[in-house]
Amino acid sequence: MKRKISITNKAKESTNHLKKVFSFPEESKGNYFSTYAENVYVGGRKALTEGKFHDMFMAGDGHELEDYTDKNGVLHLAHAKSIYSSSMLAYNFFYWVSPESPLILNGTTYDKVYFEVKFPVLAKNSNGSRNNRPSNMDILLISDDCQTMFCIESKYTEHTHHQAAIFRDAYFKPSCYYKDNPYRTSFIKWALRYNEKKNGYFAGIKQNISHIIGITNILHDADALAWFKANNPFIESEVLAQINQNTEIIFTNLLYYCPEIGTDIYGDIHAEEKTYPYLLAEFLFDHLQNNLDEPLLLSRFITTYPELFAEIQSQMPNGLAEYLDNKYILTNHA
Repeated sequence: MKRKISITNKAKESTNHLKKVFSFPEESKGNYFSTYAENVYVGGRKALTEGKFHDMFMAGDGHELEDYTDKNGVLHLAHAKSIYSSSMLAYNFFYWVSPESPLILNGTTYDKVYFEVKFPVLAKNSNGSRNNRPSNMDILLISDDCQTMFCIESKYTEHTHHQAAIFRDAYFKPSCYYKDNPYRTSFIKWALRYNEKKNGYFAGIKQNISHIIGITNILHDADALAWFKANNPFIESEVLAQINQNTEIIFTNLLYYCPEIGTDIYGDIHAEEKTYPYLLAEFLFDHLQNNLDEPLLLSRFITTYPELFAEIQSQMPNGLAEYLDNKYILTNHA
């Protein structure tokens, strides 16, 4: 009999571990801080509460910084207040990158960071109208010479849950894609392959497909590149002017796991229920590498927060590495 991994139990284990890390004020609600500023390292609070990063998150589509009421009248607290906020994990990790405090990664110097960056996915909706639904990249690092973009999709605990991949009809129609993207046939095959799969975190695979469509669009289609430049006002005009179809782009899935829970992120290959890192690796080896002629794009497809932390902690501002390790448990404290 094949052993079954309980993804749900792993999610509960991660969340319970996080609860132990924090001491919430009495007025906090459940797993939420009373303000999102409490979820951020002190050195990055001002830029998020009143600076340029605040505007980036407010322009995103994820209700990160504001409470909101849904169509059924149910109040939802801002995602950034949650102890397991993926966006705040990403923000705490990268907010400090700047010309005065650059990040050197794999020999490239990155001195600009942006959050919730929009990439054009489909050119048209299934009815032929113009499509304006972007994919939102959690983090975008741009090099000092503006020749390299490092695109990062951040996941905290959400990838330990089940969520189905649901594709809109437009993903199955060649006419809905940007015409100069050479990989349209592959995109349609992937959408058909993964549509409605749900025994795992397949929503993440769908998100990856959207991101890869968006990235390859701006690499190959002039109209898509123009859309990217017109719809990301927080990227400085002089930076946008240097981004073109020869820009080198790297894409990574940056996944959290707690070293104290275990280091086997891929799980048992014979298990009925596959972990998200396993699903990503399968997608990479079975589909991406066989169909995309973009070796640099896929050069660092899966990375974990503990791995990246070990790589860059010495470059972080004073006190930040200790804060991150104490808060998120990025090294084994056992």
